[in-house]
Amino acid sequence: MNSELTLYDYWRIINRRKWTALFIFAVTMVSTLFYTRMQPTVYRSQALIKIKPPSSYYKMPGSDVQDFDQWGTVATELKVIASSEISERAAVKLGISPGAKAASLAGAYKAELLADSNLISISAFDADPARAADIVSAVIDAYADFDLEQKTRQARKTMEDISGRKNEVEDSLRSYERQKQNFVENNPKTGLGDILANQLSDLEARKKELLEKYTSNHPDVVSLQRRIDAAEAKLEKIPAQEVALSRISREMRMQEELYTTLNKQYEEAKLGVSSMVSFVSVVNRPVPERTPISPNVQLNMTMGATLGLFIAIVAVFLLENLDVSISTIEDIEAFMKLPVLGIIPNILSEKPMDNWLTQFMKKERYSVDAFRSVLIVNRRYASSVIESYHSLRTNIMSNLNTKEAVSLVFSSAGAAEGKTLTAVNFSLACAHSGLKTLLVDADLRRPAVNQIFGTKKSPGLSDVLAGKEDWRDAMLESADFIMGGLDFDQLMRFPGIENLKILNSGTQPDNVIDILDSANWTELMEELKGEFDMIVFDSPPVLLFVDSVVISKHAADGVVLVYKAGKIARGALKRAKEQITGVNARMLGVVLNGVRASEMGPQYGYYYNDYKKYANR
Repeated sequence: MNSELTLYDYWRIINRRKWTALFIFAVTMVSTLFYTRMQPTVYRSQALIKIKPPSSYYKMPGSDVQDFDQWGTVATELKVIASSEISERAAVKLGISPGAKAASLAGAYKAELLADSNLISISAFDADPARAADIVSAVIDAYADFDLEQKTRQARKTMEDISGRKNEVEDSLRSYERQKQNFVENNPKTGLGDILANQLSDLEARKKELLEKYTSNHPDVVSLQRRIDAAEAKLEKIPAQEVALSRISREMRMQEELYTTLNKQYEEAKLGVSSMVSFVSVVNRPVPERTPISPNVQLNMTMGATLGLFIAIVAVFLLENLDVSISTIEDIEAFMKLPVLGIIPNILSEKPMDNWLTQFMKKERYSVDAFRSVLIVNRRYASSVIESYHSLRTNIMSNLNTKEAVSLVFSSAGAAEGKTLTAVNFSLACAHSGLKTLLVDADLRRPAVNQIFGTKKSPGLSDVLAGKEDWRDAMLESADFIMGGLDFDQLMRFPGIENLKILNSGTQPDNVIDILDSANWTELMEELKGEFDMIVFDSPPVLLFVDSVVISKHAADGVVLVYKAGKIARGALKRAKEQITGVNARMLGVVLNGVRASEMGPQYGYYYNDYKKYANR
C-alpha cells in the first residue's frame, strides 16, 4: 500500500468512475443547451457622443472656459441621459404615447462613460435590431434638444441681464447730460477748467507711462512734472464752478465708455443666441447589429463544458472519498504500523437536520444541542456504546502497561473527525467506571468543551499555563454542568458523573505556541496525576496546528489519533503520526470513529446489527 497518492492513483479513480463522470458531463451540457435555447434573443445597438462647447461658446458674454469642468460635466450628463425627462422625450420621438410603455423605455437603454476618454456610450437592447438602433437615435436626439434648450435659456438670460444693465447706464448718461447743460446755462463763463482738467489728465497719463521706463529724476519726467505743477497752479485759480463742470464731464465720459462696452456685449449676446448650438456631438451613429449579444451560445457552451468537467471530477473524488480506501482494521494497522485501539460506532444526533448536514453537506460540527444529544450521558440504553469506550480504555492501558495515573492526548489528522466527541465520551466512560477523570480542553484555537457543557471558557488551561490561575480554582465539576444547561435528571442518573472534572481552554492568547512550549508542564502534570487517575487532553488537529505536538511532547503518556473512515487521505493520516513520533512522543494507536458496518468490509459484518442499533438510538 502506497503512502502517497500518485498521478496513476488519480487516473485510476477517474477511470473507475468514468461512466458517472460522463453522465454528469452530458447532463450539464444538455442543461446548458436547454438554458441557452430558453433565453430570449437580444440585440444591441450602440453610439458614441461627445459633450464639448463649440468655439463660439467661449466668446459669448457670461461664459468662461475655466468654468467648464469637462469631467464633472460628463458625469452629470450621464445622469441626465438616464433621467425620465430624456426617456419620455425619446418615447415621443418613437411615437410611443405617454404611459407604461414610455416609462419602460428607460430600462431599454443605458449610458456609460468610455474608459480613458470624455466620450459617452449609449446602448439600447431589443429583440429587433432596427428598433434598438431607433431607440439610440431617439435618445440622442432627445438629449441634444434638451441640451440646446438649456443652453439657449442660459444665453437669453445673459442677454436680458446685459440689456437691463445697458438701459440703466443709458438713463444715467442722459441724467449727466442734463446736469451739464443746466450747469453751463447757469454759468456761461465756465469752460476753461474743463480744458485744463483734460490737459492735466493727459499730462498725468504721460507721466505714468514715462515712470514705467525711467526714474523720477529723468529730464523728461522732471520737465513733465513742471508742466503738471503749472497746470495744477492754474487750475487752482479757476472758480469752483469750473471744478464742478469738470467733475460732471468726467462722469459723462465714464458712462459713455461703459455704455459703449455694454452695447457691444449686447450685440454679441444677440448674435450668440441666434447662433447657439448644442454641446452634444455624435461621434458614431447607431446602426442595427445583426449578431445578438444574448444568448452567447459559444460562451455558454464553453462555460457549461468547464462546469460539467469540474462537477464530474468533484463528484468522482467525492464518491471515492465515501468509498473508504482503507476498508479493514488489518489494512489500517498494516498501513499505519499502529494498532486499532477501538471502534466507535456511528451515533446519530436526535436532530435529523444535523445528521443530514454533517453526513451530506460536510458540516464540520454539530450544533451545541445536537452535540449534547450524542453524549453518552444523554443517551438512552447507552450501555453498549459505553462498552466501546471501555474497550478503548482497556486497550490503551494494555499498551501503556501501567497502573499509575495516565495522561492521554486525543487528536486527529484533520478537522471534523470526531476527536472532541471521542475525548468527551471517553472521559465520561472513564468516570462511569470509577476513575477520577480530568478532561482538559487543550484546543486553544477553537475550544468546544465549554459550549458542550455550557460552562464559562475562562479561567482555564491557558491561564494556568501562564501562571495567572491555580488549576484547582479553574477546575469545574458536576454542579457546574447542571448550571450550564445539561439535563439534571439524565446527569444524576449517570453513574460516576461526580468523578469527572473539566478544565476549559481559558482566555485565548495571542501566542499560543509560546505559552504551550514555555509552561512548567512537569510540575503541573505531577500535581494533576496526584489528584486524578485519568487525564484527557482534547487537542487541535495535528496537521493544522503544532499545538498537539507540543502537548504530546511535554504532557502525554500517549497519543491517540481519532480517524473517521473516509474523511481524510491516508497519506495525511500517516503524516500526522510522523509529526507526533518526530518529537519522541508515544503514539499508542488509532481510534476508528463513526463506523458503519459497510465501511469495514464484509468480514466485519457481525458488527452490523449492533452498529445499526446504536445509530438509531
